[in-house]
Amino acid sequence: MRKLIFLLLSVVLVGCNDRKSTTTTSSDVNGQDTISSEMPPPGNIQEERDAVQTERAEPVQPEIAANLDGRYRKIVDGKAATDCNCDCIEIDFDKPTEWCIDKDKLYITAQTRKSGENTADLFFISASREIEPDRALPWDDFDKNIPIATLVFTPDGGVELDWLGFSTNGEVATDYALYGKKTLEGTYKKE
Repeated sequence: MRKLIFLLLSVVLVGCNDRKSTTTTSSDVNGQDTISSEMPPPGNIQEERDAVQTERAEPVQPEIAANLDGRYRKIVDGKAATDCNCDCIEIDFDKPTEWCIDKDKLYITAQTRKSGENTADLFFISASREIEPDRALPWDDFDKNIPIATLVFTPDGGVELDWLGFSTNGEVATDYALYGKKTLEGTYKKE
């Protein structure tokens, strides 16, 4: 009986020691035994590995010019426009500027505000000039806290303008959506 208990305890002890072991052996493809670690590397090595992986995961952002204020000319047929009457925009983050909505007919005053690293929004302030418009626009009804256009600045010194349109009571005023779209929407190059 003592021999049986001794044998049983020996098997249990050997089994426990095998579980505590930090290495195990397994057969590789060629049938040879290999040793692999079950324990993670010490803390500082793991932190270094994490730091290296983090550095690789961050995308490289193209550099955007620091000073985005200035005059931009619309790109027409692959070239910068020569006439600035409705083919140029003035961006100034400190004060409102005039924007052409319909050549020789409608002009507004609008404010450009940065919305991100390389983006800005344009907000309607007021009508600045109306010269024989096709129809009267309800300027006082247009929202002044909803963007009428978005601007995306490009690494080559340009800007992409996407016309959103005037809004009334938080919704796009579809009757006046085309004003500005045909004239302003497009790609511009800084002078």
